[in-house]
Amino acid sequence: MIGQVLLLLTVSGSLARVLESQGSLTAVLGKDVLLPCSFRATEEGKVVQVTWLKRADDGQAVELGVLNLDHGMHLQEPYQGRVLRHSQESLEDGSILLKNVVQADEGTYECQLITFPLGNFESSLTLKVLVPPLPTLNLGPPLEEGQGRTLAASCTAEGSPVPIMTWETEVRGTSTSRQSSHPRSSSVTSEFYVVPGRSMHGKALTCVVSHPGLQHQKRITHTLNVAYLSDASILGHESEEDWIAGREGASLKCLCDGNPPPTYNWTRLEEPLPSGVKIKGDALLFQRPLSAQDEGVYICHVANSFASKEVQATVSIKANQAKQVDVVSVSMIGAGLIAVVLLGLLILVVVLMTCYHKRKTKRITKKYEEELTLTRENSIRRLHSSHSTDTRNQTEENLPLRSESRQGSFRGDSLCRESLCRDSRQGSFRADSLRETSLCSIIGDDAEGRSYSTLSTVREIETQTELPPTPPTPIQENQLEKEKAEKEKAEKEKDEEEERDGENNIKQAMTHFVQENGTLRAKPTTNGIYINGRGHLV
Repeated sequence: MIGQVLLLLTVSGSLARVLESQGSLTAVLGKDVLLPCSFRATEEGKVVQVTWLKRADDGQAVELGVLNLDHGMHLQEPYQGRVLRHSQESLEDGSILLKNVVQADEGTYECQLITFPLGNFESSLTLKVLVPPLPTLNLGPPLEEGQGRTLAASCTAEGSPVPIMTWETEVRGTSTSRQSSHPRSSSVTSEFYVVPGRSMHGKALTCVVSHPGLQHQKRITHTLNVAYLSDASILGHESEEDWIAGREGASLKCLCDGNPPPTYNWTRLEEPLPSGVKIKGDALLFQRPLSAQDEGVYICHVANSFASKEVQATVSIKANQAKQVDVVSVSMIGAGLIAVVLLGLLILVVVLMTCYHKRKTKRITKKYEEELTLTRENSIRRLHSSHSTDTRNQTEENLPLRSESRQGSFRGDSLCRESLCRDSRQGSFRADSLRETSLCSIIGDDAEGRSYSTLSTVREIETQTELPPTPPTPIQENQLEKEKAEKEKAEKEKDEEEERDGENNIKQAMTHFVQENGTLRAKPTTNGIYINGRGHLV
């Protein structure tokens, strides 16, 4: 677009007048365009008539129409219905509207004004008609994988001026363009070449056209369609655990990709498919438990309009493996449970036997202690009884102290001999006899030394006994029971007397012993009789 050109016209002795017009205009094919022509004059100037002319290529002028102040507008035949007056007021605005512009409307237009009393004025402009392109996209031959360099698509556009064409795509390829000129326009064709591959399938290829007559770029998009068929593979036969006799739900699946989408067919090498097997799309379904007859080589046939392929899979059935594994597992679990139960029973038996032996040992020990205590008490009582009788006899006879000592010694020796002889006749040398012998030695010594209570003296003597106590024999037990029965009556009568005289008797007996290094030893006497450490008379 060129701005308005102001023509300054002068008449001698008058003010400047202006005729407003444009040097060039651009119109789009099929659109309307305004051809401007305006006059500015002084108060004394007035436009009487406006005439529009079109100058041809050979220089000749052709009249479009005339605008008269008195007679109105008059148009030539080719322009009737296509040219309109822009302003219905004064002729100072002599612009016209050219509707539905075609390429034949291109050229130079002149506007001539007749004024009174100022005279004639004239201006011209050039009209350029733009022909916007109408691009078209043409597809090449069908694309197939492995074809080599192939035309994917071509894009053509015609217009005036020449359109600008480009390609937009993610696909790797090359393009070529060529142009051709026409009397009033030019056309351009662009071709896009690719090496077909499956990676191109489904990708977009867009032709982009730019032109001054277009408000926005025109875009034509095409989705590439490449025929191919990938290698096939079978899924489902790799795991041996899935192909065991008796297993249900086994299947084989054929994996393949292609354009157009492939079809699938299943066969078995050298023999028909087993009964109870169904083909469902790309899968072969075993609708019953597996058996040995299902073994074999299964073939998947894949095909589409581009190619066909096949793949094989060998199926082996392991018979009863699952049952054997189950039996072994159950057997191991059962054996483990039995072992646990037996171990628990063994522990229970050991605990019960241990408790039983503990109770039995405790019972025997208690019984033994009771018998041993009873035997010790009987021996002490016999000793006390004999000693009490001797001391009473000594008191009645009023013997001197030394004679009492001798008599006590002889009496003690007699008692000790009687006890030893009785024990030897019974076939055993018991610990009680030793205790009695020790007591006898105590009674037979001088009445010098320390005084002890009966219970303390007995305990000290028992701790000094060299031989350990032995369990009583059945004969001894019978004898003890007899003695116990005989002594029960006597004990009741003598208890009170023994309690009064026991402590004095022990004190008198201790006068015959000397304590050396924690041991009681008999004092030497004039009669040449003493008791050694084992209670023997010498």
